[in-house]
This record gives sequence, C-alpha cells and structure tokens, in this order.
Amino acid sequence: MIVTDPVCGMRLALEKAAAQHEHEGWAYFFCSNACHKLFLAAPERYSSSRRQVSPAQVDKEP
Repeated sequence: MIVTDPVCGMRLALEKAAAQHEHEGWAYFFCSNACHKLFLAAPERYSSSRRQVSPAQVDKEP
C-alpha cells in the first residue's frame, strides 16, 4: 500500500514509513521523524484534508 506523508506530501510504501500516528480515528504515516514531530505539534493543520487510512484498513493489510 502506498501512503502519503501529510506534512511533506512524499508518497512512500507503508512498510517504509519512519513513523505512524493515529489521530481522530485515522492512521497517518510519515517519511521521517521530523515530519512526525511537525504533525504532533499541529495535527489540525495537517490532518483535515489529507486523511490516510483507518486503523482497521491497516490491520487488514497482509
């Protein structure tokens, strides 16, 4: 599965994500710890229009 880092917009394979965070029932994936930290500082800035996948969808992936 390909995901998009909500901070920088980089597309990457789910298994290559440097970090993952669940926010308001959605899972977000990050290319680096730096992008993850930026997200944690202002999740509302990055999460509203760039939904990733629900945690249930991630659990179903092989």
